[in-house]
Amino acid sequence: MISGRIGDCSVDIIPVVNGLISEAERVRGLVGDYEAYAVSLGIEGVQTIKNRANIDEEFEVSELDLVYAEHISKFGQVEFPSPAMCALIDSVREKGMNVIPLDMNDDDFTQMYCDTVGVTDFVREHRLAKKGLKKGFRLESPESFAREWDDYVNTVKGYRETSRNRERYMAEQIRDIARFRKNLLAVIEIERVDGVVSELGW
Repeated sequence: MISGRIGDCSVDIIPVVNGLISEAERVRGLVGDYEAYAVSLGIEGVQTIKNRANIDEEFEVSELDLVYAEHISKFGQVEFPSPAMCALIDSVREKGMNVIPLDMNDDDFTQMYCDTVGVTDFVREHRLAKKGLKKGFRLESPESFAREWDDYVNTVKGYRETSRNRERYMAEQIRDIARFRKNLLAVIEIERVDGVVSELGW
């Protein structure tokens, strides 16, 4: 957990490894008596997880996500959507509260993505995934692999800029929440945490 203050608000950030079922129990154990809870998803992502029991179709997973899942499965059972984020949303709902989305909504993300990721970058995704399947990652721990995978994907300039834009946006959302709450618990994928913390100036 990474802790800091923004004005009068105490902020705790839990870095999580997306995909691993084992992360869910860790997050559940950290849900306490916070005034607010937030997650690095857009509002549509939060709603999808809340309503996932009523959704028949499988969750859409990109080619890069499938390759990531293949590697991260060396550390345990894998499931999508993120078990850690599902655990937060479910636990907070049991408390009669709602999780606040930190990320952009679908329309804003799509616009940002189209402005950032060029055609050449997009075309490279299949090649990147194919190469990533065979790449010899160190696989020392789930956390180090998640970061190493992120570094690999972000060798593509457009994806790297997309990640930075998300980090800036989420940091701004945390600052906004902090104006109205005394404490906040935020769950963010580990590969975005350093960037968000840097944007917060901690």
